[in-house]
Amino acid sequence: MANEPVNSAFAWMPPELPLNRWAHFASNELDAVHQHMIDAFCPHDLTTEGGLPPIRFRHNQATLNSCTFNATDYGLSYGRVALFIPPSENAFLVQLALSGRAHFVHQGRSFALSPGYMSVLSPHEPIRQITETGCRHFTIKLDRTHLEGLLRQDVGQHRAALVFSPDPVPIAGHAASFMRFVRAMVDDMDEQDTGFMHPRTMASTEEMLGRLLLSAVLHNHSDDYLSDSGSTAVPYYVRRAEELIRERYADPLTLSDLIAAAGVSGRSLHLGFRRFRDDSPMGYLKRYRLRRARDMLNTARDSGLTVTDVALANGFPHLSKFSQDYARQYGELPSATLRFGRAG
Repeated sequence: MANEPVNSAFAWMPPELPLNRWAHFASNELDAVHQHMIDAFCPHDLTTEGGLPPIRFRHNQATLNSCTFNATDYGLSYGRVALFIPPSENAFLVQLALSGRAHFVHQGRSFALSPGYMSVLSPHEPIRQITETGCRHFTIKLDRTHLEGLLRQDVGQHRAALVFSPDPVPIAGHAASFMRFVRAMVDDMDEQDTGFMHPRTMASTEEMLGRLLLSAVLHNHSDDYLSDSGSTAVPYYVRRAEELIRERYADPLTLSDLIAAAGVSGRSLHLGFRRFRDDSPMGYLKRYRLRRARDMLNTARDSGLTVTDVALANGFPHLSKFSQDYARQYGELPSATLRFGRAG
């Protein structure tokens, strides 16, 4: 049962369309619908098949930072809608069929998408899509730059552009986690006071959405991205900052220096150190300096070094501050450690 896709009721059942509070566009005119979808997504060709079927098109849309959530229903009583979408280069499209079926040709593969499955279409290849009568779509448009940025943060620099396998994925396991998060967000957006769209939570919410997708659907960097699943492997950007600390701990390093060495934002670096080192980047630097100073004091013996010498050699320009930090960390003054080392 664990590998079975979730029941279609896990999403939204007809005749309801998600994002009711975010009704964006409705029309019975095919040309108006075509122009609206070009504006909402990207330039593409749109035609109908099976004569001239009447349409009752509806599109609900909500935006969260650089991603959009889209619920569409062409309202076809018969016939089909056919689209040809050239490479957009700037957005990934997560596709779900809420009801009915849609057919796709993408990356040289032909497949049908039914409720209980999801597919990710990459921006580097054209897309052919045929929507059958009764098919209701849910599409998440994710910014390529943002998603590839998350990938770089988690696994380091990569040479090849991110490309997902378009094969339909059953909404189970990690894909179910992704979809539950989407459902929670969308249901929350339909409330008057939505926490997910608060300015202080939007960025974190968007990051969580992207990382859940990267773990849920196979892509050309999955081996690297999933290799640390269930482990506590330290991200590359934390290791880079640590390398700079080890090499230049005696210098007057700043947080900007650590951020530059890590190659990520200050927020990402701070979160990485909190998660994997239980400290801030600058707090980690101070603890590293204190450990070096303690080792030096313990082995000084008859070297003639003073506490001031040791403080300066380990990046502490102010002796009184060094003594306070040292006593707080080790429960004794550095002068006591020095005397013990000489006696030892």
